[in-house]
Amino acid sequence: MPAEKAHRRSKTKQVHNHSIMSETRTIVSAAKKAISSNDDADQVNELVNKAVQQLDKVAGKKLIHKNTAARSKSRLIASAKSATE
Repeated sequence: MPAEKAHRRSKTKQVHNHSIMSETRTIVSAAKKAISSNDDADQVNELVNKAVQQLDKVAGKKLIHKNTAARSKSRLIASAKSATE
């Protein structure tokens, strides 16, 4: 019986984690799209900040490794900085 319950719980967590990761990918891709299309600097900064917050949240929940989140944040910030200059 406990194995069946563990399986149910793992499936529930998988669905929840998948939705969080999907949201994260959407936010990060929106920031990348804004950077590449040379949008307004304020809008780009707002989207990049939102993406950074989301990456921190996901790394805190251990859905992605903290170094992966740090690398993604660094690349986003660097590309935003070069695009707005």
